[in-house]
Amino acid sequence: MKLDHVLICTNDLPAMLHFFEQAINLKPGPRPAFPFDGAWLYSEGKPIIHLAASSKHGIDGAVDHIAFSGDSYPELTRRLETAGLTYVERTIPGSCDRQVFIKGPEGITLEIQFPA
Repeated sequence: MKLDHVLICTNDLPAMLHFFEQAINLKPGPRPAFPFDGAWLYSEGKPIIHLAASSKHGIDGAVDHIAFSGDSYPELTRRLETAGLTYVERTIPGSCDRQVFIKGPEGITLEIQFPA
């Protein structure tokens, strides 16, 4: 499994975009039509920081989830069901890529992505 991206919630999207562009030279790029404001920042052609305009955490820069690229969708769902872990499945808007979200202790969320 490989790290895919990190989603950060921010109360000031323009400032957060500017910070990542200036600090580590990430560049804004294409983003699916999610039903909330945000931006994706790219490195070497890959979106690695996803920003979501949100105040739901009440803390600027709160990490919402950590995403990994998955190897086997059936193996993951089987393992989660055997372990009795609850998960939510979604499809990325505009593609057929699958997402599996798993809630963990202390509010951490893992996202595992599977290409179509």
